[in-house]
Amino acid sequence: MIKYVTFSDLDDRLVKQYRNAINLAFPDIILNSQVTKKYWSRLEKYFPHTQLFIVSEDNNLIGFMNAIPLFWDQSLSELPNKGWDWLVKKGINDFENNLTPNSLGGLQIIVTKEYLGQGYSKLLIAKGKKVKENFGFRNFVIPIRPILKYKYPEMKMKDYMSLQENGEIMDPWIRTHLRNGAKIIKVCENSMNVTGDINFWENLIDIKIMKSGAYMVDGALNLIKIDVKNNFGEYREENIWIYYA
Repeated sequence: MIKYVTFSDLDDRLVKQYRNAINLAFPDIILNSQVTKKYWSRLEKYFPHTQLFIVSEDNNLIGFMNAIPLFWDQSLSELPNKGWDWLVKKGINDFENNLTPNSLGGLQIIVTKEYLGQGYSKLLIAKGKKVKENFGFRNFVIPIRPILKYKYPEMKMKDYMSLQENGEIMDPWIRTHLRNGAKIIKVCENSMNVTGDINFWENLIDIKIMKSGAYMVDGALNLIKIDVKNNFGEYREENIWIYYA
């Protein structure tokens, strides 16, 4: 029988499984996010009650949802293009400035490899909606990262979203959310931003960069833009703002 726990309930073994699951779920470019490195420990410290985990009967991690409370009193259509990065910083800064939250922001849902395809992501989505209700939050918003977009790094997200399969949106992660009652708000065009000098990017993509231009990176949803003259490269990842009423 499965059980639901929060971050405060995790023992050292489950914390290790949790960290490992994150590392396995994302490509190196995402794991090098400056926002994650700066703020993630504070997310877990300030909001252990919105980090939700499903644990198996034999005390193994099945999956989890990381979420952050925040204050947002504008139209959802006004949510910023900086998406995921903004959401993390907004929730942390609101807490540190004693601003009472009225919304819940979903950051990621991960199911461990052994339990994929068994409906656990739907259970975590449902749990997130329940947290929204329990705390009386107005909104539950998520900048989602479509799981097959990495196969189309040169395609704009708005065009990717139009790809269909059997009369539905092709991407299974977008489809899962829509089937569970989510509504699409808009594309957030600079949701996850990673910058670095040429050496940083050469180490990440394992090639010698000799000229400026656009480069592909394993697992990235979009191309990185390199400016050799100014010793600078930038990754601007598009995500999709969705909400659950």
